[in-house]
Amino acid sequence: MRSAASAMDLLGDVSFLDALETTDIFSVDLPAVEIPTTSANHGPRPYRSRKNRPCDFCRARKAACKISVAPPCVLCHSYGKECTFNNESKRKRSVAQPVDDGSPLTQKARVEEEGNEDSINQTISPQSLNSALSWSPPTNGHVRNHSSNTESDWGLTNYSQAPILRSPTLRQPVLKQSSKGKRISFALSPTKSSVWVGETGEADPWLCRRYQYDKNDECVLSRIAYQRIRPEPNAPRRNSINDGYQEPPLVFMRPDDALADKGEPRVDLPAIEDARKEVIDLVPDEIGVRMLKLFFRFVYPYFPVLSREQMLTGDIQFVVQSLPLSLLSAIYATTLPFMLYDDYLATAVVHSAPSARRLYQICWMAVNQEMHAPRLATLQACLLLLQRPPTNRYIMDTPWRWSCTAWTVSLASIMGLCKSCSGWSDLAPWERRLRGRLWWATYILDKWSLLGAGMPSHIDDDNFDVPEPTLDPNPAADYSLSPSSSLTGDDLHDLLAVPTHFYHLVHLTTILSDIVKAFYSIRASSQTAKNFTLSLERAKPLRTRLKEWKEVSNEAIASTKSADTVRNDSHSPEDTANPILKEESGETLDGNASLRLAYIIAVMTLYRALLRAIENTAESATNDEGPSVHTAGRAAVLAGARECSKEAVEFAEDLRSRGAIGVWDAFWHSWSRSNFALATSFLMRVLVNISINSSPTKDDDIHEVRALIARWRRVLRLMSGNSGNGMTSLALLRLEGDLLQEPGLLRQPQSQSH
Repeated sequence: MRSAASAMDLLGDVSFLDALETTDIFSVDLPAVEIPTTSANHGPRPYRSRKNRPCDFCRARKAACKISVAPPCVLCHSYGKECTFNNESKRKRSVAQPVDDGSPLTQKARVEEEGNEDSINQTISPQSLNSALSWSPPTNGHVRNHSSNTESDWGLTNYSQAPILRSPTLRQPVLKQSSKGKRISFALSPTKSSVWVGETGEADPWLCRRYQYDKNDECVLSRIAYQRIRPEPNAPRRNSINDGYQEPPLVFMRPDDALADKGEPRVDLPAIEDARKEVIDLVPDEIGVRMLKLFFRFVYPYFPVLSREQMLTGDIQFVVQSLPLSLLSAIYATTLPFMLYDDYLATAVVHSAPSARRLYQICWMAVNQEMHAPRLATLQACLLLLQRPPTNRYIMDTPWRWSCTAWTVSLASIMGLCKSCSGWSDLAPWERRLRGRLWWATYILDKWSLLGAGMPSHIDDDNFDVPEPTLDPNPAADYSLSPSSSLTGDDLHDLLAVPTHFYHLVHLTTILSDIVKAFYSIRASSQTAKNFTLSLERAKPLRTRLKEWKEVSNEAIASTKSADTVRNDSHSPEDTANPILKEESGETLDGNASLRLAYIIAVMTLYRALLRAIENTAESATNDEGPSVHTAGRAAVLAGARECSKEAVEFAEDLRSRGAIGVWDAFWHSWSRSNFALATSFLMRVLVNISINSSPTKDDDIHEVRALIARWRRVLRLMSGNSGNGMTSLALLRLEGDLLQEPGLLRQPQSQSH
């Protein structure tokens, strides 16, 4: 009785029928086995045995109970309902509660045939239909047990036509037990979202910690479950967090999705259903399996925002069918450029490839729908959406992208990804790993995207304690393969390990963040813009960190180039029978080019701050160490800026020479386009500073920089065609515009204040 009462407290008295009375979700004609019936016009329907009669849920909905092979029926399968046949039984039975977050909820199985709505105690709202969560497919077998007291697996029953949004990451029907009780999961809850309780919010975590929690650390109040997290002692945190750091109470609010039913803006459910069917028409499930593998081969090593353990183990086709609409369309759109590297897709689909533009539109529509009760899949879709190639290669991104970046950062913080979860033993290891990677992916996108936009970051380094990732000592040769069992444990290093590219990108981004904080915030700019000495003092340790990063990353990237070999994974007959295909399957796509460019831009960002101080400080100015030291410092900065410019030009020329081996076909981060444009501005900035500087070698220096600009212009023109994939078009346009303004750029300013 207490468990039933707890369920009522959580779910309230909003009936299932009320929640769905405006939803025409059962109009899709799904195939099913034929059940013998009499003529519809002659007498009542004959008696059906327990085996053939409709299940309880279908009887309550007065819908056809369609079973292709074995229960569950299509309707129960789509809504996550237990497919039971207990309606006419006099004895009430408890229906097995779907795996949620460990709360001991139960529901009554008796449902009145005439539609007594008050007798249904579990609320499934339209919002839950659009959530990014579901239960997992089975790893072995597809037959589901009818018994309400037996753990059951999912049946695979014509789901490809069901218009429901489902979970990308649930693989096990029962969560393993932790040391303190049942294991919880924020990513797998079918009817609840998760909101981190911050210290200044209306729900005070210092009060929430005094609530009466059950053995699973959960307390239910007014249909909102409060989940308490008790981290393990000495859990790892970010290096900059003090050793004496005191963890505030960790509490998450988990409201039922039904509470967000009236949230606006949203689209009508029929539009979501139609979009789901459209995606299935554009990319059938068997094609989707191949595209998912392509994602893990070409995108995951550089942007690991999905879970290999959850998506590449078991029935991959069911994973594709279970993905929420937002994430499914985002994965397809991101993977489209790599279809040529699958033997089957390159011939069967290339002539009628899906529209990336349409897939991104569907993704955004679904994200808006899910945002009222977001899951990790919603954040994953946003991150992939932000990696979208430009719609206009000759202009900077519209403010929408930067606004979406802020939206994504806010979403990550709302779900508590800014908190270190390494010590949350109640959370499955795969979910802890995924949460950490998603936070750092959000961090990277925020810092680099807004650097190119000239806007301040939305992430304050004081407001997160997620530890820096560690380098995976055994990177996979092919990330599209199912991960080994050795990668699924609770080992601390395993929880933080990431692919090589992503590891070095995270650490480079932290340096970039410190550069921006030291020189480009409003306060820092006011302090350093006219103070060359202070600028030098702040720049020295940052320059040292950049040099150390380059040494470590170059060695690591060089040692893993062999792991970038692209394996032909189409499993076509030719793949195994034709020796020529076997020999030529070792194609290499170097996706580290964007990382090398990012390093150059980080160095340029540091030198831009020093050049700013040189422009705004008179050459006759002195510091405490005397005029000679000041002059030597200016000369050293200008020399370093020229070397940085030379490195950028040589990098671009190297890209041009390696274009024939697929460097442009590899994955490039979306902000790389603005990085090329930043390099253009830097070269012109160096030319301006040398021109206004009085130096014995001024003429030679100007000649050298002009030659670099000419080489840069030539290589941009060569790469701005189809071979460059539009990545350098904006940089070329910026350069041509600056060269037209060169007389004005080189004119001596009348006032140093400008």
